[in-house]
Amino acid sequence: MFLSLLKTMKKHYFFLIFAFSAFFAETKAQIVNAYAKITAISGATLTLSNVDEANDTFEIGENIIIMQMQGNTLGDVSNSSTFGNLGTLGAVGRYEVREIQSIIETSGVPTSITLTMPPIAPYTTNANSSVQIISFPKLGNPNYTTPRNLQARNWDGNTGGVLAFEVSGTLTLAHSITADGAGFRGGTRSDNDGSGCDGSYFITSTNRTRNGAKGESIYKSTNLDYDYARGKILNGGGGGNVHNGGGGGGGSFKAGGAGGPGWNGSAAGCSPSAGGLGGISLEAFFSGSRVFMGGGGGGGQQNNTVGSSGGNGGGIILLKAQSIRTVGTCGITISANGVSSGDAGNDGVGGAGAGGSIVLQVDNWNIVGTCPVAVRANGGNGGSVNSSVHGGGGGGGQGFVAYSSTLPTFNITTTTNNGIGGCNDTGCSSRASNGEGANNAGIFSSLNTAMPMTLKHFQAELQEDKVKIHWQVVSYVPILYFEVEKTTDGIHWQAVKRLEARENSLAYECFDTADFWGTAYYRLKQVGLLQEVVYSHIVAVNRLLDAKQVILYPNPATKNTHIEFETAQSCVVRVVNALGQNVVVPCLHEDKKVTLDISNCAKGVYLVKIILKNQTIVKKLVVQ
Repeated sequence: MFLSLLKTMKKHYFFLIFAFSAFFAETKAQIVNAYAKITAISGATLTLSNVDEANDTFEIGENIIIMQMQGNTLGDVSNSSTFGNLGTLGAVGRYEVREIQSIIETSGVPTSITLTMPPIAPYTTNANSSVQIISFPKLGNPNYTTPRNLQARNWDGNTGGVLAFEVSGTLTLAHSITADGAGFRGGTRSDNDGSGCDGSYFITSTNRTRNGAKGESIYKSTNLDYDYARGKILNGGGGGNVHNGGGGGGGSFKAGGAGGPGWNGSAAGCSPSAGGLGGISLEAFFSGSRVFMGGGGGGGQQNNTVGSSGGNGGGIILLKAQSIRTVGTCGITISANGVSSGDAGNDGVGGAGAGGSIVLQVDNWNIVGTCPVAVRANGGNGGSVNSSVHGGGGGGGQGFVAYSSTLPTFNITTTTNNGIGGCNDTGCSSRASNGEGANNAGIFSSLNTAMPMTLKHFQAELQEDKVKIHWQVVSYVPILYFEVEKTTDGIHWQAVKRLEARENSLAYECFDTADFWGTAYYRLKQVGLLQEVVYSHIVAVNRLLDAKQVILYPNPATKNTHIEFETAQSCVVRVVNALGQNVVVPCLHEDKKVTLDISNCAKGVYLVKIILKNQTIVKKLVVQ
């Protein structure tokens, strides 16, 4: 109780600090999320480590996002150009929203959280995987105006990289929202080594750090042999090899570009190239319910201590609001860009980070011309060489932007551009490769997301022997169907009705047979085009027994009397005498009947209390 009170006070303290900080330092960006790593999942219980509640706290009754950031996805581990290709993606990139039912803490820090419902996706928590939870705070009541820039906390290898929040009413953007460079980290530049050109190493088990490090990716590497040299590692760019190879750009929706060739004294540079390969494209897997951070760029190779490391990839923004507007005179960005890599002298340059992901579940946009909005998930640009032909940095691949509504264009621009490869020499006679594919291929509209559906209402009402369930969505989102589910024990849910989604209708209703006594609970399941599932809140329907539906016979009675129900019931029976004292009476419970042995009761008038799940019915009994 005391710890719970402290946490509540802590949360109010956060918002107090938030207000004062906004007043005194409006330009300083604010992080609004809490983060924790999931180390084990058992049903609805999550075991946690690496808890970060510096900017928000996990609270009972509030929502969190579960997201698989990395997985055991590596397909090819040979020392060849195919190293780092994708094997099985599993649940990587999947996310879902769940409500916290209970929290166990040690010294005020959560060690496990139990959810109201188990996760749907088959998340994995092995050594080559990372799964995290992110708080999903509701800002405003119901409307919210940004007091300063909001940003994601940078990914640290276990948690972070995601900015997520919802506003139930109107979000007024007076400041920018960013996850720029918050994603997978760029690889470090190499140690100094100038022993000629060598493009044959895609992984290496000896003298590893003579080559640039690979950028971080959706595979959590635990093998040093995989961490250096020019082979990409899934969407992480490969590092530059000796001598002065450039790092490859990180991949995202599109692949990153390869790094420049390296130096051998010729105008063409090393042949074959010593440049790192670009991170792979994950285009086939993006959806409104599966997103990825941008891959990190590979590190450049150096021998004169003037090389550069790879740029970080963009993080993830998950934003839900009924409407977004701007006012006044300003310029707003919602961005998850990859970071450009730094220039270098006569050494190899790091590759750029790839663009991240932005999912905007917003029903209405009201953006004024004096305060336009730019939504961006661009790849970073590779850095350039300020010398003769060495190795420029590969450009980062473009990221992903998804709108739940039709693509907004009135005073809004959306871009997912590939990064440009850096110059391999001072005169830019050649360049490292750009991120691959056509610009803006990663922009999508009218996508179903894994964030809670926006409902005007969801209700269930008892009507005699039926339950009427009706709901209305705020705007049409392309999905497969709605499914109404019911439980009477709060644990086991069953589907009772399925309705196909209709493009020309926002309101739905159906009926369920009231085949229960007591309380039944209903929820709405929304199934998207890629089988992604989102649940509504839960509503309760109470159906009480009428005393006339419970029969006590014979009455008067001498030896036995029976309580009979119309349907099977679980109940407790108490017999009370005229003095208000409980009388011990043997009971035999059957499916729809309880038999009371009253042979030892004295003659007189008794009250029989029939205690059901959520009501008590009292009958008068005469014993003769």
